Amino acid sequence: MLLLIPALLACTIAVLRGGSMRNLAGLPIRDGYLIVAAFMIQLVIYLPALRHATFIVAAAVPIYLGALALAAAGMLRNWHLGLPIRVATLGLLLNFTAIAINGGHMPTNAQAMQRIQGMSKIHELQDPQLYANTRLATSGTRLAFLTDIIPVRLPTGGGNVYSAGDVLISAGVASLLYLAVRRTTRTSGGDEPIDTRRDAAPALRERPA
Repeated sequence: MLLLIPALLACTIAVLRGGSMRNLAGLPIRDGYLIVAAFMIQLVIYLPALRHATFIVAAAVPIYLGALALAAAGMLRNWHLGLPIRVATLGLLLNFTAIAINGGHMPTNAQAMQRIQGMSKIHELQDPQLYANTRLATSGTRLAFLTDIIPVRLPTGGGNVYSAGDVLISAGVASLLYLAVRRTTRTSGGDEPIDTRRDAAPALRERPA
């Protein structure tokens, strides 16, 4: 949700300022299937029918870390898209570090989570027979400042607890979408504006990786 709302707002503002959503088709994205695959893997292991499955609970950690590695590889392949994707990549790498060093789960602050989602969520995160990519933080949590410690409550109710990495991912993706819709994203050198229209894409894709 932290990623979706800013992304939608960025696109909406860009359109209101004269941009077009059709410009997104001209983004010179490389190996986008890596990011799509990472998303689909996480979606599958979170299906209600699978979250209680013994093999998912047992194998979810390497699967989850593998999915994050795929996403990181996909984002690094798109380094040429400039500062926004680099900010988002940094956020993902910070999350990956916090998750990997804490046994394959992102620790979340229990007090913050209770304020946002109540005790039912706390009980869910304590259930060893239910897969979740987050676990309650403890006194032994490493790199706690990179874990889920930022509570965000939505105006309509609900919300979640996020990490600094999540904020960077959200900001980077929203900026990338805004610039793409407005046709003003930049090259990796930051000197020349890239025209992200469809007719500009083939020339951009021909550049060496």
